[in-house]
Amino acid sequence: MYRTMFTVILALFSTFASTALAQIPGQPYRIDDKEVRNMIRRIEQQSDKFRGSLDSALDKSRFNGSTREDDINSFVKDFYEQTKHLHDQFERHKSTVPDVQTVLDRASRIDGFMRRYPLTPRAQEDWAGVKTYLNDLAGAYNVGWQWEGYPGGAAISEVPYRISDKEVEQVIRRIEKQSDKFRSALDSALDKSRLDGTRQEDDINTFVKNFYEETKKLRDHFDHHKSTSADVQSVLDRAAQIDQFLRRNRLRRRDAEKDWSTLKANLAELAQVYNVPWQWRY
Repeated sequence: MYRTMFTVILALFSTFASTALAQIPGQPYRIDDKEVRNMIRRIEQQSDKFRGSLDSALDKSRFNGSTREDDINSFVKDFYEQTKHLHDQFERHKSTVPDVQTVLDRASRIDGFMRRYPLTPRAQEDWAGVKTYLNDLAGAYNVGWQWEGYPGGAAISEVPYRISDKEVEQVIRRIEKQSDKFRSALDSALDKSRLDGTRQEDDINTFVKNFYEETKKLRDHFDHHKSTSADVQSVLDRAAQIDQFLRRNRLRRRDAEKDWSTLKANLAELAQVYNVPWQWRY
């Protein structure tokens, strides 16, 4: 009987896991703070290069001294101010999607001018370099962006902000601590339950062991700046096995279920941080 029940559980879980895996988002990894800082620095350096070539091109163009020159200079000034604001916010761990959106909006004004009024090849090339780095920035903050069709060419992702490495580390630490608390409560509950010494107890212990191994792997990858959405997906898949077991095998002592509920909330937060769509099945 237990073998039949276990086979059914595995079949249901396989179907659920396949659906969850199909939902892994397109962004392959979470970019760390050092990489984002380098992105912003590249934007600033390339922007300085573009500004120099733009000034030179304007001085030798039909726009010299015209309203058009005033317009592009105003666009560039606004872009520089918003880029500086983003940099300041990032260093304070307060940078948000709207900060990046504003930088891109200001850049779109420059891009519109450069497409309507082509200047020297050097100025065009330097601006193309700025756009490349801005695309990287949009990806880092999960902002969907298209240059053509401004205004209205950008769509802000549902993720409200880019969480810092320190905050991610805190999420993972909470999961580790709550996992230890849950494991202790589960062991105590199993020892005093009808499942003690059964195949079902072996099953849940295996599920918990696999969950711990995947959580440790995530921690190791995060510490080496290599954590991916696939790592998080593996943690969640292992957690789903535990969750299904606990829903099908209610324990008399409620401490384990209460601790598991808290751990599920921590895992849901982790899924959001890594932009992994996730729902617990009920």
